[in-house]
Amino acid sequence: MDNYKKRRLCALSVLLILGIILVRCCINDSDKKDKEIEKTGTSVLEPDKPENSGTTIPFVTEPVTTQEEPVFSEKSELKYQKVDFEPEDISSVNSEYLKDIVIVGDSVSMGYSVYGRLDANNVLATGSIGARNVMETNFEYQGYSLLLLDILERRKPGYIFMSLGLNDMNLMDEEKYVTLCEENAKKIHEVSPDSKIIFTAITPIAAGNTFADNDKIDRYNEALRKKVYELDSDKIFFVNAAQYLKNEYNCLKSGFSSGDGIHLAAVAYDYLLSYMLLMLEWI
Repeated sequence: MDNYKKRRLCALSVLLILGIILVRCCINDSDKKDKEIEKTGTSVLEPDKPENSGTTIPFVTEPVTTQEEPVFSEKSELKYQKVDFEPEDISSVNSEYLKDIVIVGDSVSMGYSVYGRLDANNVLATGSIGARNVMETNFEYQGYSLLLLDILERRKPGYIFMSLGLNDMNLMDEEKYVTLCEENAKKIHEVSPDSKIIFTAITPIAAGNTFADNDKIDRYNEALRKKVYELDSDKIFFVNAAQYLKNEYNCLKSGFSSGDGIHLAAVAYDYLLSYMLLMLEWI
């Protein structure tokens, strides 16, 4: 073998070794991140005791890796990657918007107030409801039990996050679900016409949970996003903050589960709120 071939073979060997080292480093770094997240998970039966009043949401500096999703409309969906915020910016966003938002949802949404991420008056949520019956459900608000539209008519919040759907999926198809979402938005705008309505994606569930499956959840989220795009309204939006809770298998990351594979641990609400509040700045 001549000297030229020997040098070429040697160079290729060095490159191969460097490539193997780089791959191993990436795998080790990914494992460390998963372990750090898993340490923060808490049980839904034992809510975290917040260190403060919950008016400041800690900024998540480490985004969860997810598969890039297609964009239907820049007007109707926030692409987080296009927004460059520093941690101190999140604090100012929180203080500006937290008093003017209301989250309407099911038992998953109850975690926003249970874990002290939002004041109880900002969260209108109860178990076992969905788009199909949210208008007939009474919510506790300032010591009273009132229907949703009665509360929104009195309060007229600037921003209303509609976080429903997990309890609808097993009772209706995607078309019926998004039709109900549209009808609910119209009813809300009748009593609070200036409110901006932001539909949030259904959150994922853990692997092995038999309540539903994440492919089905994705289909319902996709249908809702398309519906918002078709409405083409400057007062109705969609945000998929839930995608940042997924692992590489399209399931809820273990550190974000409260233990039952459906409800969320306290840290998950920090991720959700960070992206949801960024959307308020964007719209």
